[in-house]
Amino acid sequence: MYKVFFNGSTILFDSEMKKSLNNNIIRNLDLDNYTVVDEFINEVELNKIPSDYFILNKENDQEWNRFRKRFVEIPAAGGLVQNSDGMFLFIRRFGVWDLPKGKIEKLETPEQAAIREVEEECGIFGLNIIRQLDSTYHIYRSPYHDFPENLVLKETKWFLMHYSGNEIPVPEVEEDIEAIRWFSMDELDEVYAETYSSLTDFLEKSLASI
Repeated sequence: MYKVFFNGSTILFDSEMKKSLNNNIIRNLDLDNYTVVDEFINEVELNKIPSDYFILNKENDQEWNRFRKRFVEIPAAGGLVQNSDGMFLFIRRFGVWDLPKGKIEKLETPEQAAIREVEEECGIFGLNIIRQLDSTYHIYRSPYHDFPENLVLKETKWFLMHYSGNEIPVPEVEEDIEAIRWFSMDELDEVYAETYSSLTDFLEKSLASI
């Protein structure tokens, strides 16, 4: 299954309907037709009620690859960092708790980009990647392209990292980071109360396997 977040709604690609969700909308789309895809994206964008859109097809991977061809793709990477006390590192940007992440630069591997972004945004070093976690996907409109060709699909590759140092994290203010804080598992409700739905979904799934 692939799950994409867009304007509070989710677009799910799957080969079968595994569960019933509130406000779910099932679509069968000709994903080779850009006009059809644009009309669907406009529908999701204009919907004022957060909904779950299901695109069902037995050839799920092929459908997903056809869908993503419509977008400008920006690859990104980031880290879910845990210290020796079992606490997790979060940044606060634009009044919302988030994880450090950023664009993968030319000639970088996702692993290299994820470590670099954590180092730059948080000012800590000596990170070790434990394993790769599931990617997250979200759609947005870029201010650097003309409408309607400004749809961006961003895949963020996430990595679980361990940090054993004792440096005090330093926010990268040039990237609008207001604060950095370590949270224990018992304190994560505070994060969930002020974060994005995509990050909540990612954390709930990832932390269950740690």
